Amino acid sequence: MVSFTNANKKTMQRMIAKRIPKPRIVGLVVLVVLWVMFAIWQRAEHVHQCRLIHDTLSSQGDALSTAVSNSIQSHRWFSPFVRQQLPTTLDTLARSTNVLAIAVIADGDAEQTYVAGDESLIAYQLPAGEHVVDDTLQRVREFEMQNDPPMPGGFMLPMEPADTKSFRSVVVLDRTETMSQFYLEARSRILIFVLGTLLLVAIGAVWQFTVRLAQSEGRTRLLTAETRHLRELGQAAAGLAHETRNPLGLIRGWTQRLVDAGLPEADQQQQAEAVIEECDRVTARINQFLAFARQADLQIETLAIEDLVTQLGTLLQSDLDAKGLDLETEGLQGQSIRADRDQLRQVLFNLLQNAIGFAPEHSTIRLSMQQSPNGAFRIEVADQGPGACEQIVDTLFEPYVTRRPGGTGLGLSIVRRIAVAHDWDVGYRPGDEVGSVFWIDGIRSASNVSHGHRMASVKP
Repeated sequence: MVSFTNANKKTMQRMIAKRIPKPRIVGLVVLVVLWVMFAIWQRAEHVHQCRLIHDTLSSQGDALSTAVSNSIQSHRWFSPFVRQQLPTTLDTLARSTNVLAIAVIADGDAEQTYVAGDESLIAYQLPAGEHVVDDTLQRVREFEMQNDPPMPGGFMLPMEPADTKSFRSVVVLDRTETMSQFYLEARSRILIFVLGTLLLVAIGAVWQFTVRLAQSEGRTRLLTAETRHLRELGQAAAGLAHETRNPLGLIRGWTQRLVDAGLPEADQQQQAEAVIEECDRVTARINQFLAFARQADLQIETLAIEDLVTQLGTLLQSDLDAKGLDLETEGLQGQSIRADRDQLRQVLFNLLQNAIGFAPEHSTIRLSMQQSPNGAFRIEVADQGPGACEQIVDTLFEPYVTRRPGGTGLGLSIVRRIAVAHDWDVGYRPGDEVGSVFWIDGIRSASNVSHGHRMASVKP
């Protein structure tokens, strides 16, 4: 029954694993890649927008610089009229938006320098081109202009070059507003990046939730199918055990009659008694299986744990005496708990019987109870035996797992089933030095009476 159930469970788990892969790592990698790509995109967009903002100011500087040079070069030579009109032209251009200063500089002639605006901002030694100086953008353009008036009729003497002079126009623009636009663009991109990151995180959370929901639904279907299968299998096994017990009783009854009447030979008498013994053994196993398969309704009541353990000590005294064992208790005096009396009695009986089976002769079995930090009680049954091997520690509470000679492997399974019905926790741990410790935690208290952890021996 167990092997078939495990095989069925593994098959269903494989089906669910095929249907619901584990995409958490893949999803995380995809989100990280998307996040990096989004960051790179926002960085590129920020650089592009900043370039456009800068180009706007640069275009203004280039246009003003071209206007200055063209207004001068529109004349045939750098005449006194041009010199007279140039300051007015520069003043007009200097009143444009973002313009701090405009200058026209004649190379080698300090007297032919014309400035409009804040002259202190002009960097006279800059070469032609565009330059960023502090909070200004300076556009420098070089051009040439004929310095002397042309000859009448526009004729020149052969081999005599024209007298030209080099000029530079310098336009100084204010970058304060441009920098403000840079900062505003940066803040906007950071906000977009943060919102995008939060969106990706939300998408990732929804994705993880969807995956976990799908996995939970798969596990629910698995557990539902397994529960239904186990319930049907338990019902079938319980019915089979019940039907088997009836003919066993009939066989035992007729064999008992033969034994009571007396058989002609001693060997026949011994064999008939062996049949009765085997019938009793099989019937006991069937009764234990039925106790495991059928969960009785809980009858929760307030009970004194010390009285219950005293009764169990009396019941198990013959087994204790057979191996010279001592049963000691700790922390039971005056404690009242809430539990089903018969089922708690079954739990403690199974744990003590298991401890007796593994305890070495003339050793001590200890049953202790202490209060957990959450206010519930914890019961521990410790022996000084060899302890459970690592290979079966994880399966100690599964049916038909046992190392005790003559054990059925259902005792600890019944303990766990009853603990689950009471909403208790049950488990195993190795002893502090030797032996095993089986514990039950989460037992509800019915009173706050506590007399400390005193030691007492259970006497029949």
